[in-house]
Amino acid sequence: MKNLIYLNLVLFSVFFNAQNTSVSLEQTFPENFPEYTVDGKDGKKTFKEEYKYLDSVSIYGYDYRSHDNLKIRGFLIEPKTKGKFPVIIFNRGGNRDFGAVSIATLTNFLSKIAAKGFIIIGSQLRGSSRSEGKDEFGGKDINDVLQLLNIIDHQTNADSKKIGMLGISRGSMTNFLVLKETDRISANATIGGIADLNQKDRPEMYGLYKELIPDFEKNPTLELNKRSSLLAVPQIKNKQLKSFIIHGAKDERVNVSNAFALFNELNSNQFSTKLLVYENDNHGINNHTNDMIKQLNAFFKGYLQ
Repeated sequence: MKNLIYLNLVLFSVFFNAQNTSVSLEQTFPENFPEYTVDGKDGKKTFKEEYKYLDSVSIYGYDYRSHDNLKIRGFLIEPKTKGKFPVIIFNRGGNRDFGAVSIATLTNFLSKIAAKGFIIIGSQLRGSSRSEGKDEFGGKDINDVLQLLNIIDHQTNADSKKIGMLGISRGSMTNFLVLKETDRISANATIGGIADLNQKDRPEMYGLYKELIPDFEKNPTLELNKRSSLLAVPQIKNKQLKSFIIHGAKDERVNVSNAFALFNELNSNQFSTKLLVYENDNHGINNHTNDMIKQLNAFFKGYLQ
């Protein structure tokens, strides 16, 4: 995957519906970006061969209202063909602006999945420069993701009975905390996911927790337990959930032991779970991106289509 560089894109300015269940979408136009296009013989720009899949999807941005009435930024990718499509909620990594979903993420990664017949929807979460509020790193931001279910229910081409989730890094925690709150998710995939926020090999994370997590200094154990993916597993509402845990063996940010911990905990709680560890790969699975996308497409097709 290319570096996830967040762009403050004017292209993503949209209007929102105050009822919070229907949003107005404004299309982005990746064909305006020269790295994706070439000039055709007729003078019109066409996608380069490696980006032809972008012809089959539309990419949108929108604003929506959180449960506590904040303006939150979201994104959506859908196939251009008519029909009803299963939905994948993508949960971003990072915090605040770091790790926010960029045009590169939308076009080079998520669109390759959407082109296979999925709607992909997600939230930039509260506290990014495009959203109001403060990032709580697994606090009220979880409700920002749960609100997406209301939007899905009002998309006429979305099959609201077939919903999966894909989370990367911090987004893996988001996945599991959402799974505690709703039984509507059938398939759960994580990449470089954090099993437990008590990462002894990354003491610098505690400065981030202190900055973002409300009441962290009053009771660190309690607040970290609230955000533990491992502790969330027994509380997952959909007992038929299928999971796919993906990790790089040389992940420099989240040790691969997190993947084995998640896999073992899911299996111990009788959840059908697949584990894939890429040898000699890092946090972003940069050396096996295309294979990972094929694996994700197969997983979601198997349980959502």
